Amino acid sequence: MRSMEERKEVAKRFGALVTTLARARDFDVSPNAGGRSKLAKELDMHVSMVSRALDGEVLPQPWQFKTWARVLGVPLRNLMVETGVISAEDWPEDEVPVVRSVTSSTQPPDPEAIADAYKITDPLIRQGLVADINKARAMQAQVNGQRGADGEAAARG
Repeated sequence: MRSMEERKEVAKRFGALVTTLARARDFDVSPNAGGRSKLAKELDMHVSMVSRALDGEVLPQPWQFKTWARVLGVPLRNLMVETGVISAEDWPEDEVPVVRSVTSSTQPPDPEAIADAYKITDPLIRQGLVADINKARAMQAQVNGQRGADGEAAARG
């Protein structure tokens, strides 16, 4: 966890960078120039919050970084790494996170693919993980087979 001083420093770096980026996008973010209000409208945020962020007093909420990056025309990763919100080591430039949507595929991920996604390379650990996943899937299939179509326990007799 970061100290209060480290968080303040990140907020200052964020404020300095987004001020520069906003000016480059023709937002005059000088106090009372109207650009802060225009930026706040684009960000769908209250102008006081935008002003405090530009002044390096606060950081946006985590879910707001994407909007800041979009409005300022920079990649999200760059915004977060350059301001120190996250380190380049924690978000390597060439790494694309594996995030699967439940709507993207009807097939569950293969146990080997799961091991790959978690970068499990040790043969013994990998073998154990794959075996455990397969065992859990078999047990769930057995439980599902003991239930009726509506999910209720089937009558035995």
